Amino acid sequence: MKNNIIFFGSDINAKNLLEKLVNSNFNICLTITKSEKKTGREKKQNPVKLFCVEKNINFLEIDKIEKNHIKIIKSHNPDVGILLAYGVLIPQNVIDLFTYGIINIHPSMLPKYRGSSPIQSALLNGDSETGVSVMLLSKKMDAGPIIAQQKLKIEKSDNYSDLSKKLFNLGIELLLQNLEKYLKQEIIPTPQNEEQKTITKMIEKSDGLINWETNAKDIFNKIRAFELWPGAYTKFNGKILKIIEADFEEKITENKIGKVFIESDKVFIQCKNSVLELKKVQLEGKSSCDIKSFINGYRNFVGSIL
Repeated sequence: MKNNIIFFGSDINAKNLLEKLVNSNFNICLTITKSEKKTGREKKQNPVKLFCVEKNINFLEIDKIEKNHIKIIKSHNPDVGILLAYGVLIPQNVIDLFTYGIINIHPSMLPKYRGSSPIQSALLNGDSETGVSVMLLSKKMDAGPIIAQQKLKIEKSDNYSDLSKKLFNLGIELLLQNLEKYLKQEIIPTPQNEEQKTITKMIEKSDGLINWETNAKDIFNKIRAFELWPGAYTKFNGKILKIIEADFEEKITENKIGKVFIESDKVFIQCKNSVLELKKVQLEGKSSCDIKSFINGYRNFVGSIL
């Protein structure tokens, strides 16, 4: 007899997981996803919904779980829930409806980096490795027991998009490898060590502002972490200038902090005890471009102090 699985998810990673569960012949009796939102005049398409329509999978669009939704969930006699990037809080009384709980993929080696920005935090801190945790939902955020974990090396070239893709692909495979074992009770989830927990914060627009008085390596890590949003940015000619791609060198020059200069045909900004090499930038209202194209268009950039 197959277990009844209710799936929760809304983004492309969730769609990829749902597709693999379906292809692995797990019994998805119901999928719950967020409703499509309008972006301008058009609705932003929900990949999970599109997949459910294509494969004729029973689904509901729910932005807040209410009493009538709880009745529907209960009517499916769910054995286990699987959740990835749903975007809606699951209350404890809903978790309690599932015989084996609700499984989630969290992109960190819990209890490290609980909360809303685990991938950004790993990059911001310059970590050499991170990982994924397949865990059970609990009342407290990201505090549930661990079913499986796996580490992943962080490359210097990894930005948020790269690392996010790697982690969720790894997490999906890890869940698939361990789901049946868990349902057969061959795996006993391990409680997290509360004394080792660290909590990440919600990222705000202001977090992207660059302080040139800091080390270039920290600024480089900020560029990687905030690649999608809010971006790592400074001000030039009264407009926001995003640094899209860069590198750094641990050296001191005679230039003032924040000054843009050219050396060995490379464009640098002097930071604390180090320099940031600019490779790709984007000025507010313009498309992104390589740094040489940018300085050809803005001759006053070299020599300016940001």
